[in-house]
Amino acid sequence: MLRWHTVAGSLRVAWLLQAGALLLAWPAAAQVTVGDFSTNLNGTVSTGYAADFGNMTSGDHNWAVGGTANLSGSFYNPNFLSYNASLYLNQSRANSNFQSISNASGVDISTNIFGGSHFPGSVSYSKAYNSEGNYAVPGLANFVTHGDSDTFGINWSENVPAMPSLSAGFQIGTSQYSVYGSNDQGKNSFHSFNLHSGYQLGGFNMGAFYTAGGGDSLIPEVVAGQQGTETHSNSDGYGFNVAHQLPWHGSISTNFNRSDWDSEFLSSNSSGSIDLINILASVHPTSELTLSGSANYSDNLTGELIESVIAAGGVVQGLNSNESSSSLDLMGIANYTPAANLQTSAYFERRTQSFVGEDYGVNSFGGSATYSHVVLDGNFIASVTANSNTSDQTGDDTLSLSTNENYSSEIRGWHVNGTFGYAQNVQTLLVTYMNSFYHYSGNVSHRWGQFRVSAGAGGGRTALTQQAGTASSNESFNGSLSYIRWFTATGSYSKSSGQALLTGAGLVPVPVPSPILPSSLVNLYGGDSYSVALSSSPVKGLLFTASYAKSNSNTSSSGVMSTNENDQYNALIQYQVRKLNFTSGYSRLEQGFSSSGMPPEVLSSYYMGVSRWFNFF
Repeated sequence: MLRWHTVAGSLRVAWLLQAGALLLAWPAAAQVTVGDFSTNLNGTVSTGYAADFGNMTSGDHNWAVGGTANLSGSFYNPNFLSYNASLYLNQSRANSNFQSISNASGVDISTNIFGGSHFPGSVSYSKAYNSEGNYAVPGLANFVTHGDSDTFGINWSENVPAMPSLSAGFQIGTSQYSVYGSNDQGKNSFHSFNLHSGYQLGGFNMGAFYTAGGGDSLIPEVVAGQQGTETHSNSDGYGFNVAHQLPWHGSISTNFNRSDWDSEFLSSNSSGSIDLINILASVHPTSELTLSGSANYSDNLTGELIESVIAAGGVVQGLNSNESSSSLDLMGIANYTPAANLQTSAYFERRTQSFVGEDYGVNSFGGSATYSHVVLDGNFIASVTANSNTSDQTGDDTLSLSTNENYSSEIRGWHVNGTFGYAQNVQTLLVTYMNSFYHYSGNVSHRWGQFRVSAGAGGGRTALTQQAGTASSNESFNGSLSYIRWFTATGSYSKSSGQALLTGAGLVPVPVPSPILPSSLVNLYGGDSYSVALSSSPVKGLLFTASYAKSNSNTSSSGVMSTNENDQYNALIQYQVRKLNFTSGYSRLEQGFSSSGMPPEVLSSYYMGVSRWFNFF
């Protein structure tokens, strides 16, 4: 029996070798035109030895066949019907530049219909099998996942002159994935529908819209801190807007929007509706002066907070959306430009809010200035804004200050650019909370003959002024060195920590003041990551690449702490001779979570083979 399996395996390998040789020798063909159809098909066919092994999976050795194909064309005329389809089979980091540690396969299809008419439309579809994905962590390397996904979308519009315009779109998609280093499964699904229309009548520009959508998620236990964490959300909305010109080169516009939502998280349901009214008017008495005023009203301030969380991918429990709340914001602004490089403004604002059984009000006034100038043959732009805020409830006066600077230049062959921003006591959506932050970034680069070097850094911090423990911060550094095609070396380091919202796609920064969010929704994270990469193309057609990335992080979800690690190494050698491409690649992933109770998972893959590019027709 052993001898028979050996013979059968040898025959299978021999057949694959012959099949691959025939494919590689297949001559290229020309474009095909049949009647009104015009079609092009090109791609690659590859064959070679592949091996996969790891500490949680059995080793696999085989002779693999894969490749890519791209089909494009049109019928009658590209403006009548055009299409494009891309197919990939058994593609990974080890045998191509496809970004997946596993052998991924899939297809992407799109078509445009009646593109040259008043009724254009499009249809798209994509499907992926065993592809690599990511579960996001703000400012750090993402957790690596793998699974299947598919999406479908259709769009259509009507643009007949002198008639109301109309556009409609529908999208739906699903994904199922598992997290390397745990037995946890996750899934996401979404659907959306939208209608938009616009019309001009008697000098009035009018528009209307309707949207509906929703999604479901199963969040992996390793990041949720508990098993079976599911979220469900649905929302819809409609609205209209009207705009008209005013004297003095002015205009006035008004918008009305109504939205409804329904979400469920941990068996807790939240639902409600919001009505928003916005009015904006502006005039330009002179070329240097602009006057504007605005009014914004919401009949459900709590609902605005909840919808901002849902828009970020989360759901809310613990906030009473049926409790009466509202907000009104009135503002007047005067902008004056005394010189070409100087812009100034002054404003007054009145904000009133009813929230959690209390009434709040704030009067604010202030001004800003933006100045630009040439410094050391470079462009320097600076802005500063100062505000005074008086609270109705406490009578306290606070001073808000914000500033931003940007500079870019070339100094003795060095390309330099940098930005800096700082703010203290700036207003948030709720008048009871003030935010403070700073951010910075900079980059320098220089070239000496064939050598080029660059370095950069950036970072920031944000926190509610009077709320301890609400800070989020990040910092990063990067650098590169290259010498024509002989080598390019890059490196980076990042560090991040703060509060995040748990969603089906990953952790995202909290979109509203965290004291308002229930503690069960606020998750803590922190860690650092670094990466290095090297590539070289010493001769034409030859390419070497290697990269290494490592990330260590800590997360806390629902009181469950987890120490996490992620290590990735990839190497690839490619040599191209005419239409033949010889490839050898190696990929290794190590990922683990202390909360899973399992050792880190180690998965490696190796490939050595040859591929040929074809222009079939």
